[in-house]
Amino acid sequence: MDILEHGNPDEVSDLEAAVRFGEALQKFYPNHPWVVGFQGGCLVLRHLNIAQMVKWKTGREGFSCLLPVNGRSTPKQLQQAAIEYGGRLLEAFALKRGAWDGEEQPRIPTYNRGQDRNFH
Repeated sequence: MDILEHGNPDEVSDLEAAVRFGEALQKFYPNHPWVVGFQGGCLVLRHLNIAQMVKWKTGREGFSCLLPVNGRSTPKQLQQAAIEYGGRLLEAFALKRGAWDGEEQPRIPTYNRGQDRNFH
């Protein structure tokens, strides 16, 4: 991959961290469709089924969880935060922590267009 060989050192570091965090999420919550990355100094966690259901209900794309990354966090602390936030995300949308069977679908909280502050 070019990014690993010739990329900005921060980008390479972020990519490697995203891979580690994705592997950790798959270990704790197997078979869930996770997408992990970094953007604007934040770790971005996305569950594709939840994101699709939110899009269907709200008409907005790009639903994800942002975890601010600060210089004081160790990679192990960030990995633990990703696992914790991933579990909270699953529970917030009525999915069980642990392995996903592919059948159970997220339940989206009540949403009224224009009242985003009430959408949790």
